[in-house]
Amino acid sequence: MTSNRYSRQELIPEWKQTSISESTVLVLGVGATGSYVAANLAMSGVGKLILVDYDTIELSNLNRQLLFRQADIGENKAEIAAQRLQEINPEIEIVAFPKKMQELPKNLKSEIDLIACCLDTFRGRRWANSLALNEKKPMVNGGMYAFLGDVQTILPYETACFECQPLVSQEKLAQACTPLGEARKDMADEKEEVTLPSVATLSSIIGGLMSQEVLKLLMEVGNPLKNYLFYDGLSNSFTELELHRNDNCPICGRTNNVEKMTALAFRGERVGEFRDRIALAFGLADPQLMLKGKFLDDDTLMDGGSGDTIYAIDERLAAPISVEINYKDSRE
Repeated sequence: MTSNRYSRQELIPEWKQTSISESTVLVLGVGATGSYVAANLAMSGVGKLILVDYDTIELSNLNRQLLFRQADIGENKAEIAAQRLQEINPEIEIVAFPKKMQELPKNLKSEIDLIACCLDTFRGRRWANSLALNEKKPMVNGGMYAFLGDVQTILPYETACFECQPLVSQEKLAQACTPLGEARKDMADEKEEVTLPSVATLSSIIGGLMSQEVLKLLMEVGNPLKNYLFYDGLSNSFTELELHRNDNCPICGRTNNVEKMTALAFRGERVGEFRDRIALAFGLADPQLMLKGKFLDDDTLMDGGSGDTIYAIDERLAAPISVEINYKDSRE
């Protein structure tokens, strides 16, 4: 017998246990897929796991969320998951963050080597995408619906990000054609919690695929999944959809920069009009604009100097966008 917990996986020629043991992975959401991802990474010996989930455990979670028991109902998911995973592997460090991911402090963000996004809302995934690009850290994203699942790996500024070719319903895409205020209201009112049909088999399959991608990236072995992988559980078939970076992507496009962008303002127009254009151009829900440390009221008139920097703060961004203003005297 061997006393090495990882001896079997270390038999794999490409395996680099030191790389795994020295890594920190941020797991956003420890529900259906997240519980499998977190368990796989814990058993594999990832040195530090940061588990983020503000939600509480419900009876309906127990059919597919690996780490929870009936006695845990009403408790926070991140905290219970951390306890269970520490029992599975006491050799690693596990941090539970039982709050919304938008409240994640800078000291934890600075530690991460990779993000596993296991969220079930479009809005949440957009925020996670923004975090990955701001921190310049790889992200493995996964989702599931009934017998269907998908996995996408995002390598910041190398592969397509979540905003480059958003794989969302036509209903969502059609919002861009509705009046901006109405569209923004619809997006802002999108619920954090959704009820989706889900089964444990898909959770384990998608969670397993995501975990495998995470480990490959941490060890820098094999070929990272650079396209969109779709799994159909009814036919047991995989389809890979080729993705390309969008040069005009407002987040990672080659013609833009996630940290600083440029926008045109008409001298004397109301801040609200300018804010609407910023929201449409950058795909934001309901941005707040800040100039020189003060939030701007919608009725305030735009009347600064070219080169002024306004910061756009939005629920879909992990960090504010810095927008340099170029003024024009009239719309003609």
